[in-house]
Amino acid sequence: MDVIADRTETHIISTARNDAAYALTMSQRPEATREELCALVAKLAGAVKDVAEVAELRGERLNNPAARALEDALRSVLGQH
Repeated sequence: MDVIADRTETHIISTARNDAAYALTMSQRPEATREELCALVAKLAGAVKDVAEVAELRGERLNNPAARALEDALRSVLGQH
């Protein structure tokens, strides 16, 4: 079971990294449409949510004020209080 969880988490993190790289590339393209960029933002929000869930499940959250503020901000943006 742990092997499956580790592989799933690795896949989620890898996908988020790839999505971020693609979004950065697209953001530099003047021909990118508003619709394309909005779709990328939505996809990135989903990736951030997934990676945050991986971190929570793994217990890797940091216990310092800056990390807590970032977590709270991400939860607020994603509508999770």
